[in-house]
Amino acid sequence: MIFCCARCDFHFLSHLDDVRALSEKTAQLTEQSRRYIETRANESAQLHPSRRELIHQITATKSLKLLDIGAGLGQFQLLLNELGFETEGIEPSRLRRQYAQEKYSLQLSGELAESPYWQENYADYFDIITLWDVIEHVNFPRETLESAVKLLKPGGLILLDTPAREVLAYQISQTVFRFSRGNFSLFLPSFYSSAPFGHKQIFTHAQLTGLFQDLGLTTVYSAQSYGNNPHRGNKIILAGQKER
Repeated sequence: MIFCCARCDFHFLSHLDDVRALSEKTAQLTEQSRRYIETRANESAQLHPSRRELIHQITATKSLKLLDIGAGLGQFQLLLNELGFETEGIEPSRLRRQYAQEKYSLQLSGELAESPYWQENYADYFDIITLWDVIEHVNFPRETLESAVKLLKPGGLILLDTPAREVLAYQISQTVFRFSRGNFSLFLPSFYSSAPFGHKQIFTHAQLTGLFQDLGLTTVYSAQSYGNNPHRGNKIILAGQKER
């Protein structure tokens, strides 16, 4: 079921992942799971070159320390490693961590950003933290971003992208749902999923920039699409800088 907060208009799914249980349930990489991962390997990775260019656009410094939250298979890390960045990655899916180790020799962490491992050992450590197509998947988006901010150096940057709730299909579906008193939802179900690590919430631009401000981040970049994205205007792309 999709809920809407009457006070802040936050839309969210009534479902939370048991991340630890999911990690244990999918403990071993099989040929079937390997083939499935390979069929979906490029779904997000096709945007990684544009994401790398965005980092170059807003910071000219190289050899930075970067943490990629929701690293997937680690392809974004590989791009940044080639440029001399020191990277770490967090990926809750054990299967994807195993695949990244097998395919790319990358050691991704299964510990979430909120965990004592990161909070106690990496406070004020990273120059850049990225969450590419991630914030819509996590159980508690505010807590995830708040934990990430604590891992940033003063003056460091958080960059994220996520589906935008302002797209026409969502707005039409929302209007129809309300006028039909919940009898017709059109495309709304396609925006959310109770599958493991599925979409739990979809944001507006104002909600995310407001959250940045609440967490002490100054928005230094904002866009709706990458230059090579065929679906222009369907994203929220933000960069926020931590107070020095």
